[in-house]
This record gives sequence, C-alpha cells and structure tokens, in this order.
Amino acid sequence: MVRRRQLLFLIIVGLFVFSLVNFSAAQSIEYSVDHQWCQIFINQDGTIDLKYNVTLTVTSGKINGFYVGQPNSDFTPGIALDQNNNLLDVFDASSGSDYKIDVILYEPLTAGNSLWFTVTTNVAGMIFNDTTNPGNLGLRFAPQWISDKTINDVRVQIILPEGVSSGDYATENLPNGTSTVEGRLALYWEKAYLEPNERFFFGVSFPAEFMPDYKPSEDSFQGLAVVIAGVVAFLFATFSFIFVLSRVGKNKYASPKISMETLGIKRGLTAIEAAYLLDLKPQQIITATLYSLLHKRAVWVEKPNPAVKIKLLPPYEDKIGTKENPLRYYEIDFLNSLKTDGTLNEEKLARTIMTLRDTVEKKIEGYSRKETVEYYRKIVDKAWKQVELAGTPELASNAYDEQLLWLMLDPNQRQRTTTVFQDKVFQPNPLWYWWWYGYGTYHPHPTYKPDVKAPTQSSKPPVIPGAEFADNIATSIETTANSIVANIEKFANSIVPPPPKVSHQPARKGSSCVCACAACACACACVSCACACAGGGAH
Repeated sequence: MVRRRQLLFLIIVGLFVFSLVNFSAAQSIEYSVDHQWCQIFINQDGTIDLKYNVTLTVTSGKINGFYVGQPNSDFTPGIALDQNNNLLDVFDASSGSDYKIDVILYEPLTAGNSLWFTVTTNVAGMIFNDTTNPGNLGLRFAPQWISDKTINDVRVQIILPEGVSSGDYATENLPNGTSTVEGRLALYWEKAYLEPNERFFFGVSFPAEFMPDYKPSEDSFQGLAVVIAGVVAFLFATFSFIFVLSRVGKNKYASPKISMETLGIKRGLTAIEAAYLLDLKPQQIITATLYSLLHKRAVWVEKPNPAVKIKLLPPYEDKIGTKENPLRYYEIDFLNSLKTDGTLNEEKLARTIMTLRDTVEKKIEGYSRKETVEYYRKIVDKAWKQVELAGTPELASNAYDEQLLWLMLDPNQRQRTTTVFQDKVFQPNPLWYWWWYGYGTYHPHPTYKPDVKAPTQSSKPPVIPGAEFADNIATSIETTANSIVANIEKFANSIVPPPPKVSHQPARKGSSCVCACAACACACACVSCACACAGGGAH
C-alpha cells in the first residue's frame, strides 16, 4: 500500500514537472505585433489578392516564422519579402478548417529586434451576392487576429473593381478615407489595436455590373444560411440575447462619408531614409551612409581618391554590428558592396539605393508625403538650433557630432557651419572618424588592440578655427560624393527606376462557395452574415 502511494506521488510530481516544462516552453517566446496592414484587391473572377504587411518585435526568445490566416481553403500562396528584400519561404500550413500559411523568416528574429515583412496570397470565392442590396455583390472581411496577443496599428484598404465610383458603393462601417490605387477607388479603415481574439469586420457592397463576367453561386449560400440560422438560434436560446443578436445579424449599410484623409506624417525614419525623401542625389545618400558607418566606427577610409577605399574595422567584420550599435539594412547593403581591395562595387551600391528607395516608399504608404517631407526639414532645422544654441565651442562641437547626419541633409550646410563656428574654435575628438577622414594636415590612422575597443592616436588633435573647420567638412563631403565610386556613370545607370504599378493578376483561377473561417481572417457568402474564426501567431 505504501509503495502504491509512493508510486502515485511520483507520477503526480512527474506530471506537475512536465506541465511546468511545457508551460515554460510555451512562455519562451514573447513578442508584439507593432503594425498589421492589409490590402485587398478585388479581381474580376471573384478572387482577391490579399496582402499583409506585419511588423514583429521580440522581447524574449526568438521567432522563426509567423502564421497568417486565410479566409478559406481555396488560396494560393504568393511572394513574401522582408524589409531587407529577402525572399521568404511560404508554406500552406492549413489543418482541417484552420486555413493559414506559414511565413518562414530569413533568419530567426531574436530578443530586442524588430522586422517587417509582406506576404501576398490569392484567395478564390470571396465575392458573393449581397442579399441586403439586390443587384449588388459584396465582400465581408475581418483582418488577422491572434488568440493571446494584442495587434497594434491595424489598417485595411480594399481596392474596388475598376469603374466603381464614390456614388456606387455602400459599406457596413464608414471608412476613414478614400484614395485611388492603380486608377481604382480604394476604401480605407484603421483601428488603433485589436484585443486578443477581437474581430473587426469590414463589409463593402457595389453593383454587380462592375464585374460583368462573374456569377457567384447561390447554392452554397443557401446551405450556409441554414447553418448560420441554427447557430444563431442556439445562441439565442443559450444566452437570451435575442434582441441584441438579431440586430447584430441584420447589420445595415451606412452611406459612406467621402473624404481624402491620409495618415498624416510618417515619423520614425532615420536620417539616411529621410535623405531619400528630401531628394538628395544617390551619391549624396551613399556618402551619408558612409559617414554613418564612420560615425559608428565600423569602417575607416584608407584612401579618399581617385576612388574611396574603405577598410572594415572590428567588431563589424560580420556586417551585423554590436548590440549597442547594430547596423541598419542600408549600412549592411553598403558593406556588402565592398570589394576585396576596399573599393565599392557600383552595381551593388546601386542596389543599396534601390532597396532604400523601395523600403522608404513602403513605409510612407498611406501617409502624406508633403507633410512628411516638411516634418523632416523641421528636424534638420531643429538639429541646427541645438548646435547654434550650444554655450561653448566644446558643446557646439559635440552637438555637431551628434547631429551630423541630419545636418548633412541641409543643402546649405557649408554656409550654416561657417555661420555657427565663425567666432569659435573647434577641437575634434580623436574618435570622430568622420572628421579625421577629411582632414589633410592631421590624419591619424586608428589602430586596434584585441582587448581595446577605442582606437589610439599618435598625437594630440589641433585646435582649428571655425572657418577652416566649416570648409574642411563641406569639402570632405563634396569630395566624397564625387569619388565614392570609381565609375559614377556606371553607378547611376545601375539604379533602375521603380517598376510601374501593374494590374494584379489572380494567382489562381476559379471560385468556390466555401464560407469556412480561417485562423485570422474571414469572408462570408453575404455581406450581412458573420463568421467566427480561430487564432494564429508566431512560432
């Protein structure tokens, strides 16, 4: 009897420990979804091209992939790219009625890091007859939700069929704004966040004449209506919310408020990204990127002309950077353009510019370009004020160093630098690589010891009159822009313009009358019905 009790006790303890281990494993990944933007193109064959843009930040553990739910089983995975333009693997990860794709990250996303990616699928059988508006077709959709996570900054844009105008459509919820995408009317909604398991539905209806060759099936809807009616009846009987649920089940369309609202200013761009928006020339952007790397002490310029020759410094040989100073995507691209002899590959450098361009254009989608440009011009002015208001030459010099990249965006940098320092002297810090690279009289070469992070200098830096300082900085930047590559023409010709917007062709033909709910998204056989779906998330 005693042995049986001991055995039972050991089994219970073992199960308890096993549950703790599983619980710990389940809790090992902590992350947030910082934004989730969804774009839907309605195609003439009743399919939709469904594009998600998702940003993830990991606070604990690591993420290898992310599940993105699909509205039904009849979908075809398309292309997925991350912010660094890496092509990501996409797999159909559906199980039973849980329809989803698995987007595998290019490399695991670890604690303290963020990443955004886009993924597109084509989903069939999404457009049905709108039973509340005879003669209309409709779509009802809920963007991805997660069972145990809040999703921040949720935005949905639905691009209506060609020809639909502002007076033709009706919506279940008033859109936040309208715009034109590829010559077609687009409706836009936004929500600050979705609570765990929260469904945020959008319904849109438009005349069937704008999809003349598409005929949705009626049979599946009739069968679905019976199922929905049974579910609703059960809920009525169980919860006694007959009146409330009956009103929810009979949503009316509201006349949309037509406006041209935007998201306003896009904040959070780096100085190099802002340089693109402020129309700096490609050579100037590359020069600013070089100075950014000099500022981080990631590189040293061994030879300034006739073409810049660069040496990579520790601990940046892996082209990742340190925890305190991680390299950004455009800095990594810059370093990847380095040849073995220290010169720069013009074609790879051009791809650096194109990736920067495409990334910034993606980041400002939906925002006011004009307001955003003005915002970053004000940041440049604010940076100058910090230098101008510094009380001593030392403080002014330090402020100039801290704000260098923003000051480089000012086309009048030479004149303003002269104005600020004309009555002051300047004593550069020995660690300011960006300064010593351009200075001709005193040009110490940094040397590293394995256990010493800071470079050693052979002599004391000089005190420099402000006018000389200003001239040196401006001349250094201008010279670098002209000698950043050996063949400027080849570099310029390698920068291809962004491809024109093309009409979205469906990833697969055909349609289906399925109204099954996916892990995160939902579409139904009429725009007045409702679906309940499962959750998704990271792994």
